[in-house]
Amino acid sequence: MSEGLILAAMVAALSISVFFVKLPTGIALLVSAMIGAFVAGEGIPLRHLAEGSMMYLDPMLIVLTSLFFMAVFERSGALSSLNVWMLRKFSSRPFILVSLLTLFVMLPGMFTGLTAPCVLTTGAIAAPVLLAAGTPRAVAGAFIASGAFWGMAAPPVNICAMLIGAGVDMPYIGFDLPLLATTVPLALLSGHLLVGKYFRGLKTENVCELIESKESGGALLYLPFLVVMSLMLGERFLPQYVPHLGIPLIFVIAAVLSLFTGARVKIKEAADWSVKSAMPILALLAGIGMFIQILTLTGARGFIVIELLELSEWQRYVGIAILVQLFGGVSAYGSSVVLGVPILLSMLGQNNVIVASALSIIASLGDFMPPTRLAVVLAGPVVGEESSAAILRKSLWPIVLGLACGIGMLIYANEIGKLFGLN
Repeated sequence: MSEGLILAAMVAALSISVFFVKLPTGIALLVSAMIGAFVAGEGIPLRHLAEGSMMYLDPMLIVLTSLFFMAVFERSGALSSLNVWMLRKFSSRPFILVSLLTLFVMLPGMFTGLTAPCVLTTGAIAAPVLLAAGTPRAVAGAFIASGAFWGMAAPPVNICAMLIGAGVDMPYIGFDLPLLATTVPLALLSGHLLVGKYFRGLKTENVCELIESKESGGALLYLPFLVVMSLMLGERFLPQYVPHLGIPLIFVIAAVLSLFTGARVKIKEAADWSVKSAMPILALLAGIGMFIQILTLTGARGFIVIELLELSEWQRYVGIAILVQLFGGVSAYGSSVVLGVPILLSMLGQNNVIVASALSIIASLGDFMPPTRLAVVLAGPVVGEESSAAILRKSLWPIVLGLACGIGMLIYANEIGKLFGLN
């Protein structure tokens, strides 16, 4: 059977499983992979399915350990203390306060590659500040969803970029500076466009009530965060002095350190939350690996690359702008691998690091897209807004900026690569 028909059968099986049978996306990807192999005459290739399930073992370990670190770090009181410090120092300086709140909401996503921890931890902590400033609930939800999206796309942990790189045997090296230089400025711009005008009229008495209801901790609370940054940056820029520990081990070290720098943390409670939160993501990554393994086995992956190469340049960019983020509505990680990897292979004349970074940003927009709309749906209860559609409508700025950034990086990938010394 032709590769095109095999691909069509896999996509149809995936769509039916997700939209009609309502299977979890990880299971739906497994079903799709099995159907693809069967249609191709390979039967049920257990060896390939087993190999595929472990294809993304490194990102799996990063997801699990990073969530454990964020669980312990948040329970130690570090995040609420940081929020109180920002309010005390900058309540009379709205521009700085909005900028810091944006970075604050982004923080968990930068270290987990996920939007959910941003919304449920720092987003929940920042929500009372946003509402006290007079921000409408839908706009506050959009601000939190925006910060979560930019945090997911920002370094040091961008799982979408890791998955794209792993699909073409490209190490996760050289991504930090390009991603930092694009995501942070645009995140700040998004934040100010969304809530800047409300903070210019922030009432001091409302902020005072928030500060008095919370306790601020000492500088020792932030030591684990500094350790994470020092080890990650050190092994990159000072390898002769800092040993290469790997991102999962760095998160474990920082989590253990967090046990001794703040409030008492119940390890079992933090571990249970981490595993429970990680399991859907781990299943999704395993499903993606099996799906890609069968795409490769049947030749459907090569078929996608060939078809992409036959498109004109403008058709390719239009297709990327539409399909990558819409598929991300099912799974940003799935979009990164199923579409991102073939797109990268079809653009080998461009700087690979910049192309993968751009595709990761576009794929991350999937957390705004139906059917899941994960960041939007989670933000609703946090700010008390029942209509996720209202939050989505107010999220136009981050969506437009993210899409423009991603396409612009694709078009000028080589020029941008030279700016960062990437050859």
